[in-house]
Amino acid sequence: MFYIYNTYMVNILDILILTIMFYRLILIIKGTRAIQIVIGILFILGLTIVARDVLHLKALSWLLGNFWLAAVIIFAVIFQTEIRNVLAQIGSQLWCSKSKVEDFYVTEIVEAVEDLSKSVMGGLIALENEVGLKNFIETGIALNANISKELLLSIFKNKSAPLHDGAVVIFNGKIMAAGCLLPLSHETSVKLFGTRHRAALGLSEVTDALVIVVSEETGKISVAYKGKLHGNISAAKLKEIIKTNGEALD
Repeated sequence: MFYIYNTYMVNILDILILTIMFYRLILIIKGTRAIQIVIGILFILGLTIVARDVLHLKALSWLLGNFWLAAVIIFAVIFQTEIRNVLAQIGSQLWCSKSKVEDFYVTEIVEAVEDLSKSVMGGLIALENEVGLKNFIETGIALNANISKELLLSIFKNKSAPLHDGAVVIFNGKIMAAGCLLPLSHETSVKLFGTRHRAALGLSEVTDALVIVVSEETGKISVAYKGKLHGNISAAKLKEIIKTNGEALD
């Protein structure tokens, strides 16, 4: 038995674990700027092998060799967002359970968003999932109030109110805070949109939150999830997205 394990099973287990790790990593970085960086790294790796082992270019080999010596630090800086996201997902899957919004509260959220859309009023609502949003909640005004259409509309429909421009964070049937500041995405394509869209995408890049945004210019509803911004969302589709914790977007 030990011979079989040491000879065959240990190699199969090794390959299986590596396959799962690389698969999860690809899922996380797919569709983000990180995938372009990975392609660039693979190109440099190929160039290093060719320069050192095929063409025997001493100067270029020396330069690329020194690059790989500092590669760990370079990669840690470049992929700091992705690394943080991976660790957060691992921790949440081990210790946390998904937040589920009750059907009544889903209806309240969707009706409020639909009202904002028809009135062409801006809105930004983040639904906390597995990764906690405490750091962002602390940047706003704590409410800890039950979800209601009227409360959401009172926050976003009054442009002169101090909470109008920030985000509302919702968790377990409660509006935890309003007027929260979210990180802005540096994705070049989203710069065509306003600050709300950049903030929605930015939060979805570093957490697994489901972020709903209503454009103040067009009234269109968008949803940011897992680093992607989905536009032109209908009220019916939004209800399905919330009920499935964003899985309806996959």
